[in-house]
Amino acid sequence: MRWADLEGRPRILVRPDGELLWSNLAADAAMDEGLDVRRTDGRFELVHPAEQAAFLQFLSGASGAIGAWCSPQAGEGVVIFRAWRIDVEGDEAIGLVFHTTGGDYVPRWADFGRALGLTATEHRIALRLLDGVRIESVAKDMGITLATARTHVRNLYQKLSIGSREALFRRLAPFRIA
Repeated sequence: MRWADLEGRPRILVRPDGELLWSNLAADAAMDEGLDVRRTDGRFELVHPAEQAAFLQFLSGASGAIGAWCSPQAGEGVVIFRAWRIDVEGDEAIGLVFHTTGGDYVPRWADFGRALGLTATEHRIALRLLDGVRIESVAKDMGITLATARTHVRNLYQKLSIGSREALFRRLAPFRIA
């Protein structure tokens, strides 16, 4: 199995006109499911026809820097596409990675706890705060008192040199990998 298949995120290579050059297993599954994207006559398409023209415009404007574009999802949320122009054996192509933001989306984070010197508990609490969970619920879910949870948050904030949840989001944003 290739790395791109093991990684799990849908990845494809297309030409600026949407011609599909390559896709990994996750992208194949998303296209076969046909809820938001599909493969039609060797082309990568969005299921919503009204979005297709804007999507092709996004592809044609892709550069060497990563760009992002969003399309309404079939259910709740949106599909986020990240694209960048690449050279594939002298041929122009666009690499695309995409994911949904609906109720089934679970963000993935690099091991920021180890990188920033956090304890395992501080790391778990930070992840819960990043998910938007209130500290009272974190304490209850972890089986610790509210005072203990707040102490962990104070230690976390001190180690990160921050003073608010908003600053926590800004400080840890670079560690979000999906």
